[in-house]
Amino acid sequence: MNKNIDSSHRVLITNGSSRTSYAALRSLSKSGIACFSADVSRFGMCQSSRFSKGHYLYTSHYASEEKFISDLVKLIKEHQITILFPSHNETEIIARNRHRFNSLAVSAIPAESHCAIFNNKSQAYDLAEKLGIPVPARIHYTEPQHISSLLESRGIEKTVIKLLTGNSGKGVFYGDSPEHTRVVVEKLIEEFGLELDRYPQVEEYVQGEGYGNSVLYWHGVHIANFTHRRLRDKIATGGTSVYREASCHKGIEVAAQKIFNSIGWHGLAMCEFKVCPVTEKFWFIEVNPRMWGSIPLAIAAGVDFPYLTYLCASRDTGAANIHNDACDVARNWKGRWLLGDLFICLRNIMKGDFKTTSDILFKEKANSHDDFFWDDPFVFFGELFAYIKNTISKRSINPSEKGMIG
Repeated sequence: MNKNIDSSHRVLITNGSSRTSYAALRSLSKSGIACFSADVSRFGMCQSSRFSKGHYLYTSHYASEEKFISDLVKLIKEHQITILFPSHNETEIIARNRHRFNSLAVSAIPAESHCAIFNNKSQAYDLAEKLGIPVPARIHYTEPQHISSLLESRGIEKTVIKLLTGNSGKGVFYGDSPEHTRVVVEKLIEEFGLELDRYPQVEEYVQGEGYGNSVLYWHGVHIANFTHRRLRDKIATGGTSVYREASCHKGIEVAAQKIFNSIGWHGLAMCEFKVCPVTEKFWFIEVNPRMWGSIPLAIAAGVDFPYLTYLCASRDTGAANIHNDACDVARNWKGRWLLGDLFICLRNIMKGDFKTTSDILFKEKANSHDDFFWDDPFVFFGELFAYIKNTISKRSINPSEKGMIG
């Protein structure tokens, strides 16, 4: 399809190490748009891609928000960048400092106040509850020592304990009993030095399949959406999905639209739910107010969110609607994060579980991959090297930086 690209625009994609950023880089570059990447590191997926016109370094916003913004402003000026595409938590930082950029550069960035709602688990639940959308039962407490008795009085045995700020499974813990939950919460409060207004959220553990409804809105107007079902996660309790498929679920799609409509959302986001496969009952879990980890599946299945966003920013919503209407969405399309699945296989081999490993490698087919492409093979090795480097330096297979959770 001839996409009539305006070649005068130059896009800068931040957090270049990640699969999410690479998905945007690949989508936009293959549409003829000049794309550049930036990150705190020289190693990663975009850094290793032939599609990137150049890679630049900036200061981590976790280390210094002011220096991060100053670095971005300088990069935009020096390299004549016209549109910014953030992919992770830097989205809210840029939103908070949008006055430092020209309006086109930050045209795809959500409102800071909306990011703040969804980046706080408690506030996000409050909004969903207010709109009549089911959420897991929560207990409200001011004295951690009372948690076990509060849970017992509600008949809640297993719990999910969430720090108010977190991502990709970081900051999420589980309680096997009321007493165990109390112990976990008290340890978290002490470890992170949490004040009362930042105490962890304690909610009932609900059983169900993970679903996500992803959206693009432009100044409150719905442009596109896509639903997926999680088939396997990096860790059994949740977090990042490694294998998922295109799907549909009217209930969560209506609920997500109600949430985003209620605040006049702008930009990209993904709303997560748990769905009971027997009763079809569902519960709101969270909103990622930015690009999301499974976005490569949506793009491959036919909803090209980065390109639709670019069309809204560089032209108008009409151009985005025309393009989206002309695309067919492939239902039951399966996408795999290859490196994530390889880590799961390695973990299973170490446990002696060769059957599961064999099934993952040889029986479960994927229509597309997040991180391996024959026309851009070095991105996989860039991802692998960056992952190993972070794992060694931070001594964790799911590393986080100071300020990322809490």
